[in-house]
Amino acid sequence: MILRDGRRIDYLEVGDPTGFPVMHHHGGLSSNLDVVPAGAAARAAGLRIVAPNRPGVAGSARAPGRLTRDWAADAAELADQLELRTFAVLGWSLGGAFAQAVAVDLGPRVTALALVASVIPPTWADMTTELNRLDRIFMALHDRGAKVDRALLRGVRRMARRSPATLARLSHFPPAVADQLTVAVTEGLRQAAGVVDEYRCMATAWGFEPSDIAVPTAVWQGDADDLVPTRWGTRLARAIEGAELHTVPAGTHFLAYDHWDAILAGLVPTG
Repeated sequence: MILRDGRRIDYLEVGDPTGFPVMHHHGGLSSNLDVVPAGAAARAAGLRIVAPNRPGVAGSARAPGRLTRDWAADAAELADQLELRTFAVLGWSLGGAFAQAVAVDLGPRVTALALVASVIPPTWADMTTELNRLDRIFMALHDRGAKVDRALLRGVRRMARRSPATLARLSHFPPAVADQLTVAVTEGLRQAAGVVDEYRCMATAWGFEPSDIAVPTAVWQGDADDLVPTRWGTRLARAIEGAELHTVPAGTHFLAYDHWDAILAGLVPTG
C-alpha cells in the first residue's frame, strides 16, 4: 500500500476476510508475520486481522526521525484505504506502544484495545531499569551510533537465518510456533536502520499518556514474563480508566500463542 507521501506500507491479513477488522501491531525485533498463528482463532471469532509492518520494518519504507505517536497517522491512512470505518486494535510487546497511539488519536474509530505484554512509556519511573538486558542495550546504543546498532541487529538476523533453532532457544519461543516466530524475526530485521528507528521510538517520550486512552481496554500480562515485568501490566491497567487486567499464571512473553481465543474474544463487537 502506498501512502500519500509516497511511502510503502506492507500489510497482511489473517482470519475471516469478511469479519470485523482488528489492526494488529507486531512486537519489536519482529514483523507482522508474528500474528500468522492467530489465523484460525480469528476465523473462529469472525475477525479479520489486518497486520501492517511499521515504517522501516521488513518491506515497509522508513520514516527517519519518526516517533511513537507519528504511527497513528499512518494507521489512519491504512484504515482509510482499506475502508475500515471502525476497528479494534491489538498490540504485543513494543507494538503495544503504537497500538496505544492509535487508540488515543483515532479513538472514535477504535471499538476496543487489547495490550499483550505491552511496554510502558520510557518517561515512567523505573522503565529503563526494569527493562530486559537486550532491550536496554539497544535503547542505550541508539544515540551513540547507528552503525553499532546495525551490526548487532545484523548479527541477530544471521543467527535467525543460519541457526534458527539457536535463536528459538535463546528467545524462549514456544515450540509450537518457534519456526513461525523465527521467520517473523528474520523478516523484521531486514532493514537494520528501521529497527534502530523502532528503538528510538521506544526510548523517546510518546507524546501522550496511557491515561489519554478512552476506549474499552484489556491488558494481558503473564506472571512468568522475563522480557516485560509483570507489574507493567498492572501499571497500564491502573493508568487506563476502566481497563481490565488479565494476569495469566505461568504466562510468558509469548502468552498470546496459548490464549488467542480469549484475547480475540474481547475484540469482538457486542453491539
